[in-house]
Amino acid sequence: MTVNDQHPVSSIQFLAIGHFAHDVTENGLILGGAAAYSSLAAKRLGLKAGVVSAVGRDFLHYEKLDGISLALATDPADNETTTFQNIYENGVRRQMLRGVSAPIGPEHIPPEWLDAGIVYLCPVANEVGKSIVHKFPNSLIGVSPQGWMRQWDSQGRVSARKWRDAPDVLPHVDVVVMSEEDIAPFPEIVSEYIEVAKIAILTRGDKGSTLFHAGKTINFPAFSVPIVDPTGAGDVFALAFLREFHRTGDLHKASVFANCTASFVVEKRGTEGIPDLEQVLFRLSQSSALTT
Repeated sequence: MTVNDQHPVSSIQFLAIGHFAHDVTENGLILGGAAAYSSLAAKRLGLKAGVVSAVGRDFLHYEKLDGISLALATDPADNETTTFQNIYENGVRRQMLRGVSAPIGPEHIPPEWLDAGIVYLCPVANEVGKSIVHKFPNSLIGVSPQGWMRQWDSQGRVSARKWRDAPDVLPHVDVVVMSEEDIAPFPEIVSEYIEVAKIAILTRGDKGSTLFHAGKTINFPAFSVPIVDPTGAGDVFALAFLREFHRTGDLHKASVFANCTASFVVEKRGTEGIPDLEQVLFRLSQSSALTT
């Protein structure tokens, strides 16, 4: 494991755990992965961010992660960074997995990071060990199961599968964030997850988000913006929700704040649309977003 000591590890407020990725585009390999989107969003919203991840020797984007502390569970002989090709057709994504980096376990987490205020478990290729959830007894823990709900064949064709370890993980986290796309093959899991998760959220693209808590279901509308690239919006939503809920304890404020923050991401390609706090607060001040 290597640690980027650019910032003291004891100063972490937000911790993402999951692979950084290369996303294949017509313009080359851009930075991707839920850990990248969420940690960059955390930094731009004023949090000191750290990431436990793994990359190969071919990783191209360290400079874009400036200001984020890194602990990399990377074997020096590992040549591959997790690489996805995302193809959107009529708003539906097809994925190809071109490479997978090393798995991430509890032993890869610096001890100084175990008291992070917010922790986000965000695998993209089944790389995060389920036992990690038990390492943060004093943190607000969010999870996106997307990477635990993927499988791929020998050609790298990605398909959906049920999250087998959900019963072992969900009782120990505070917030689970799913997308309509993630659960489309298994719509019944929404009712299954809300039975065991303290707070469950379903993101619904340009239809907004739905919050499930204490037997209640509340819909929050999306912010109307032109959509250029939806990649990463769900992970920025998750970070923004966790950030605002940790700060205020208010589920309504956190949901509106998260929808607003995510609205910036879809307006540009890759991580370029992730906003800073001033941008989010200004858009919120101009909006009359209401629950339905």
